[in-house]
Amino acid sequence: MQRLTNSFRKSIGKNMEITMLLHDCSLDGESGFAATCVEFPEANGQGETPEECVQDLRTAVHEILQFRREEARKDLTLGDKLEVIAA
Repeated sequence: MQRLTNSFRKSIGKNMEITMLLHDCSLDGESGFAATCVEFPEANGQGETPEECVQDLRTAVHEILQFRREEARKDLTLGDKLEVIAA
């Protein structure tokens, strides 16, 4: 589990850490894994393996960030500048 968590952190960015909750669905009588992101509760991942699940969650987090950036661009007014920085 620690290896997966470290892998997830590295993929987001070296200065940004995001917390993942990974659930083994076999404990509920189902197959695969499910993940949620504590900082982005709307981001969820699923997969047959922990690695697939983590990758799916990464994709969800990136899509949420991209969506929020696009929404922010819509609200820019004269003199505003939108810039992506490392956290």
